[in-house]
Amino acid sequence: MTTGNPRHFYRGIGLALMLAIVVLTWLEPEPGSLHARLRGLAYDTILPKASPRPDPRVVIVDIDEESLAQEGRWPWPRDRIAALVERLREGGPAVIGLDILFPEAGDPAGDAALARQLAAPEVVSAVAFALDSPGAAGPAPSAMAALAPSLGGGHVSLGHITPLHDPDHVIRRVHPEICTERCYFTLAIAMMTNWSGVAPALSDASLGRQLCVGSFCQRLNPDGSLSIPFHYPGRFARLPAADVLAGNIPTDRLQGSMVLVGTSAVGLGDLVATPLAANTPGVELHALLLAALMDNFHWAELPHGDALTTLGLMLLLLATLAWPAITTPLKMAGTLLAITLAGLPLVAPIFGYWLNPLPVWSAGLAVGLLWGGWELYLVLSQRRRIYRSFAAYVPPVVLRNLVKQGLGPDQLDAQRADVTVFFADIQGFTALSERLEPEQLVEITSHLFSEITEEVHRHRGTLDKFMGDAVMAFWGAPLPLYNHPQLALDCALAVDRRLRAMGPWLASRGYPEIRMTMGLESGTVTVGNLGSRQRRAYTIMGKTVNLAAHLQQQCKAVGLGILCGPELCARLPPERVQRLEPTEIRGIEGPQVIGFPAGLKPLTSSAAP
Repeated sequence: MTTGNPRHFYRGIGLALMLAIVVLTWLEPEPGSLHARLRGLAYDTILPKASPRPDPRVVIVDIDEESLAQEGRWPWPRDRIAALVERLREGGPAVIGLDILFPEAGDPAGDAALARQLAAPEVVSAVAFALDSPGAAGPAPSAMAALAPSLGGGHVSLGHITPLHDPDHVIRRVHPEICTERCYFTLAIAMMTNWSGVAPALSDASLGRQLCVGSFCQRLNPDGSLSIPFHYPGRFARLPAADVLAGNIPTDRLQGSMVLVGTSAVGLGDLVATPLAANTPGVELHALLLAALMDNFHWAELPHGDALTTLGLMLLLLATLAWPAITTPLKMAGTLLAITLAGLPLVAPIFGYWLNPLPVWSAGLAVGLLWGGWELYLVLSQRRRIYRSFAAYVPPVVLRNLVKQGLGPDQLDAQRADVTVFFADIQGFTALSERLEPEQLVEITSHLFSEITEEVHRHRGTLDKFMGDAVMAFWGAPLPLYNHPQLALDCALAVDRRLRAMGPWLASRGYPEIRMTMGLESGTVTVGNLGSRQRRAYTIMGKTVNLAAHLQQQCKAVGLGILCGPELCARLPPERVQRLEPTEIRGIEGPQVIGFPAGLKPLTSSAAP
């Protein structure tokens, strides 16, 4: 992967990813970019979901498909709109807001009738702007041109309905105020001003600024925009415009309410993309703002959120890079910080604030992928080390268990273990080598050692080494085995049976009969990668090893093919081993009680050297 330290490689990638995330935190997304879509998706996902409840204070008069079918296609004649406004005024509403534009003059009589209705004190009409910078916010952005009522006549109260599109082309905010020759507040604020008679004012709040109409306030975002509270728990009554014109609405239905006139009909150009749906009627945006303003239902971006996120990312970066070296209390503090940063975007909406979760969550994902990659590298390295160290020694089932359990970096170092040691040696090998050609000796030993290896592995043993015509194996390492004495004895008996079964194979090639002597003993040994600085091997050493080797050499003296040491005899069930008279063993002081497997046949005379 790399020629240097892999840990440094992963840290370098982590640093680059973190810095990229910090940069993206401060950069404004390009319109239509993946960054813009992800940011918008994060906003819409975090947006609190509230169960809607009926809100009788706000009524939407809807120019819907049914109304168009009854009254004719849009645009309706101006006198028909004037009649609609007049009908609404007769219901005694607190204020009427028209989410409808009249940019061009109509017939003089109709324009005059509509102008008289729009000039009424409880009516607010709409104006729209073409902004210099559609994505710009600010407290009072300038405008290039205005689409205002072209009706003439008296004074008309106006509120702007210009949407503010985010870079993913979804409407989530509006300008509270847009200025040209004069300044216009958004329609909802203009309606509140009309109703209350109090002019809007900016003031400082605990976190940022807010715009208030009397005691009714809304927090502003750091860029001066006003977030539309799409999670406001309001469901507004809808009255078809045709029913209003036909007088089918009860007289008290509009009394004292805030009335908004808009359209939900397809093709009239007022269906917009919002977090609620891709075709939300624009009039609903003003209804949500109006109801939230009356309830002081706040929703805004957290002031200094980018700076807070950047600080958290830098701390998270430092903690990630220094993780292996820092102490446990600092690790706990770092973990708590990471949980706090990840959870803050979920907690902030409870208090009416929005914090962009994309940087923190992306950083968490990046850290997770990096640590996951590092852990995967460690696991794969560990598996390679295990296979290199033990593939030639242990059976596949033990090797699989080793890989599954994992092998720590210090588990190959020399350590103490309780094992059973097995030595086996071909009897009369010197005389046999004088009678046979070297190629024949290779064929015999290769076949014999293959048979022994199969039995050692089948009985879950570890094959240590071949020493000329001898074999060494042990049980109990690298994986501990509670029944290693029984497994080792079963293996020795199986090897003895295989030797006796080799007779036909030897006879068919003209080879003499082969016999082996075997010694086994249990006890504590030193096991691990042992040897010199230049060459090391996984093996064992200790008194138990020497005793097993001496027992193998003593087999011929007692005429038996298998001898068990004193400790092994003590561990085996009485019915499995027959004990001999106390015997002197080279290298051990005093007579020792040794034994042999019950029912073992003695060595034949042909096995003599």
